[in-house]
Amino acid sequence: MSSGISRFFKIASDRFFWGQHPEAALRYIPVVKEIKKRNLENSRILEIGSGSPGIVPYLKKKIDGLDVDFSGPQTKYLRKIKGSANDLPFKKNYYDVSFSVDVLEHLHQKNREQAIYEQFRVARKLSVIVVPCGKNSESQDKILRERWNKLFKKNNQFLDEHIKYGLSEKSEILQFIKNSLTRLKRKAKINSYPNLNISVRGILMKTWINRSKLLYYLYLKGFLTLIPILKFCNFGKTYRHVFVIEFAS
Repeated sequence: MSSGISRFFKIASDRFFWGQHPEAALRYIPVVKEIKKRNLENSRILEIGSGSPGIVPYLKKKIDGLDVDFSGPQTKYLRKIKGSANDLPFKKNYYDVSFSVDVLEHLHQKNREQAIYEQFRVARKLSVIVVPCGKNSESQDKILRERWNKLFKKNNQFLDEHIKYGLSEKSEILQFIKNSLTRLKRKAKINSYPNLNISVRGILMKTWINRSKLLYYLYLKGFLTLIPILKFCNFGKTYRHVFVIEFAS
């Protein structure tokens, strides 16, 4: 009976919430907002570290995505380009918009500034960085990794890399941004704001790290219906920070 119910919720969630995940939605919502705010949704857009499908379920536009792996849900809206975030294969200002979401924490600390430099180099109008920051966020990832390893008896690449490379502080990211703009001899308006209360994120992630398929599809996908409320949970201690860089003409 349980497996039948699980199958029903999997089919329903895949049909109505294709490629979507509540925690992913909450980190992509700010990017979609910043793009639409400037009427750039129909411009040339690059997502760095997109995987598949990346931002597509939330922006619903054709974009270019650069990554080393595209093994996730497939979509015709994502033009897949294999490459490195530290050496983008595009000329200067090739895109109107470039952005990265939860990418920098998977790079060694010494490579993060170069990745930001490259992200800015290829963007003409707007660039957005969404990234986990700080010791509190890093501590939560350690707890989640222990939970994953205990339940599934195997490693999780993403959580492992968060711990291996560590999370940057907000001040470090801001300095990388300023250094990159100086190297490029560009001026830009820089804005930043918090993303996703860390306790709310903990609830979402612990639901995801669960051996019960029924709970996974019922509760995890059920959280998507709460996104209109959860998207305002950017108070108190937060897991991520959003950095918005609007380049001067």
